[in-house]
Amino acid sequence: MTETWAWISGWAIQPERFQSVLEKALPGTQQIVLHPGPDAVDQILSTNAQRIGGYSLGSLLLLNAFEQIPENIPLVCMAPILGFCLEDQLGGTTSKESLDKLHSRLHAKPSSAIRLFYRLAKMHDEPTEALPYCAEDLDWGLTMLSETTVDKHLDLSRVEAWIGREDPLIQSNVIAPYFERRHITPSLHSYRDLAEHVASASS
Repeated sequence: MTETWAWISGWAIQPERFQSVLEKALPGTQQIVLHPGPDAVDQILSTNAQRIGGYSLGSLLLLNAFEQIPENIPLVCMAPILGFCLEDQLGGTTSKESLDKLHSRLHAKPSSAIRLFYRLAKMHDEPTEALPYCAEDLDWGLTMLSETTVDKHLDLSRVEAWIGREDPLIQSNVIAPYFERRHITPSLHSYRDLAEHVASASS
């Protein structure tokens, strides 16, 4: 029986590209990918997937709804976020001021804001010709990054976390201790690189 993985991807990441990377890295599995939007967690929980995963903003949404995820379903997080902003003191490196400026730019020039975010994340190979998904959910996602933090007292022992040591958006030494099942990889924020490490451990 084919194992089904269901994911919430990251901010401004085209779900189809994310899904293609996962299908290549994890052949023989079925990959369902949703972009991070207001209904993404509910939709993920309705898929009956054998594994649930989140990348970047997707991980923040899932960890924020952690108690809704059945205990028998493994949860995988790539580039996990407990609090995106530096002021949250949960491993994020981006100041609220910088995020507010990005949010303002999104309203004025969406494609410019996305290009800026890719530069900050050192993700230079993402396409910028068109919006990766609807503008309303891009706006919502930045609000979530700005305002949402995960309860740092949660027992995350059943979460498998993949953390890039060189990730420019995450202080790996700060966030790693929150995850008992953690893998520190020589990676940036790239979901391509992190997916390869997940695949290596799953083979």
